[in-house]
Formats: sequence, C-alpha cells, structure tokens
Amino acid sequence: MLSARARYSTVVAAVLVLPVLTGCSTSDSVIGNDAGAPTEQVVVASGESVEGSVLAEVYATVLASSGVPSRVEELTGGRSDALAALDAARVTLVPEFTGSLLTYYEPQNPARAADDVFEALSRSLPEGLSVADYATAEDRAVVALGRDSASGTQSRTLGAFAPSCALTVAVVSPRFIEDGALEQLAEGADCTFARVEQSAADISDTAATEPTAFGTTTLSPLAQSTAVTVLADPDHILAAQNVVPLFRTGALSDPAVKALSVVAGELSTTDLAAMIDQVRRGQATPSAVARSWWDTRQ
Repeated sequence: MLSARARYSTVVAAVLVLPVLTGCSTSDSVIGNDAGAPTEQVVVASGESVEGSVLAEVYATVLASSGVPSRVEELTGGRSDALAALDAARVTLVPEFTGSLLTYYEPQNPARAADDVFEALSRSLPEGLSVADYATAEDRAVVALGRDSASGTQSRTLGAFAPSCALTVAVVSPRFIEDGALEQLAEGADCTFARVEQSAADISDTAATEPTAFGTTTLSPLAQSTAVTVLADPDHILAAQNVVPLFRTGALSDPAVKALSVVAGELSTTDLAAMIDQVRRGQATPSAVARSWWDTRQ
C-alpha cells in the first residue's frame, strides 16, 4: 500500500517557467491553464511572523512561475484567523507546519515521525480542507547544548542525553513550549529538566556560552548558529513540523497542485533559514528572497 506521502505527491513532468513580477509581492495577471482557459487567482495567506511571510511569498512565486496567477494576502491574526479566512474563501492557501496543524485539530494524537504526522493530519482535517505533500523544510522543536555542556558530554542524540535532563537547566523559547515539546520529552524519553526558564523571545546565540540546554526550533537563529550543538532525534521523540500547504478542497487547478509539489521537492530547511535570516537582518523583503531562491532553481 502506498504511504500517504506517496499518495499526495504529484509527479511534475514539466513546469512552465514564466517571469515573476517585480516591484510587488503579488502576481495579478491572469495566465491560461493547461487547457487554455483562465485560471482563478490563488490567494496565499501571509501571517505576521517572518516565517509565515517568507513561506507565503515562496508559494506565490512558484505558483506564478508555473502559470498560476497568485497574490499574497496579509493577515494580522493567528492560525484561527487564517483558517477562518480559508473557510470564508477570502484566501485559497495557508502555509502551515504539519505538527502544529495536527495538534490544532487533534491535540492528543501521538504521531511524531514526519510520515506518521502527515498521515494523521490528513485524516484529522475537517471536510472541505486538504493538504498537499509536505516539504523537507521544517521548523520542529530541538534541544541544543551550549559549548560547556556539549564539551562535558559525549551525547549527540536526544535519547542518549535524556538521562542528564534531571541535572540540567533548560532555557526554552515560547515556540518550544507552544509545540508541546516539554510534554513530548517527558513522554517519549523520560526527560524532565531540573529547571525550565522561558525566554521572553526567541533565544539568541549570545546565550549559548552558558552551561545549559536550550529548547528552540530548527529555524531559530540559535539552532542555525555554530554556537551550540543541536542534538539529533533519530527516535522521533519530538514531533515533526514540516512545511505543508493547507487549502480548500477543489479550489486548486492541476497546474497549481503541480506547483505545490515543486515546493515540496525543492524547499529545504537550509534554504528557508537563509531566506528568513536575510529578512530578519533587513537585507531583503520576503518577496525578494522568494524570487531570488526560485531563480537559483531555474
């Protein structure tokens, strides 16, 4: 039997590459679909976070380059507002993360590995909503060790480090807590930290010299820095959080679905982290980094 990932994957035989409009973050011209008929514009929701803005522009850019007219709609609320906009047909597609979306619809689901989370998510979606294949790009919870802690232990995996949790102080980000990572550590690895301190914002690499552990996510500046050692998680103790497009069932044409599969096959965590970093540093806009990333794929 085919896995859910295989069932939802779309083989792209050919992708028509068209110029992406510059000077704005949307593509408003109507371009014919494979049958020559006009294709309805796809409205991609953009959240308030840098991650959400960049992902929205990535999807809109690839859709437009594949001949599907698209634009980005900025939303000021959180997930509930984005899903309400999707339900009201004000937007067509919402970039999401598999684990977070599964928790929203089915909080007690035990799935952790990427394929398992995707399969569970596909089953949990309410009628009228669908997801296409997920990308390798992810923003899952991770545990990282500062320089002193890393040099004092031979553990390089989360499972091996788990017995040391009771002697370890953990500084964690809000997202780490929101994703339920502390509960997942306790359930999956019997890891309960001696003390947990929540940072006011995303943990920066300036804290990485402390002899402690850090709970953060894959795309955070800390996890991407060389100041810490991120513990590998081959046992899938912490839930997968892969990028996935959520959309209204039947709202996308075949060319649009093919474009989504291109994002799934091309977008990596390294790519996404680099784009987010440029935006955070004020070096480029979300639409500019998305176009630049896509240009390198042509």
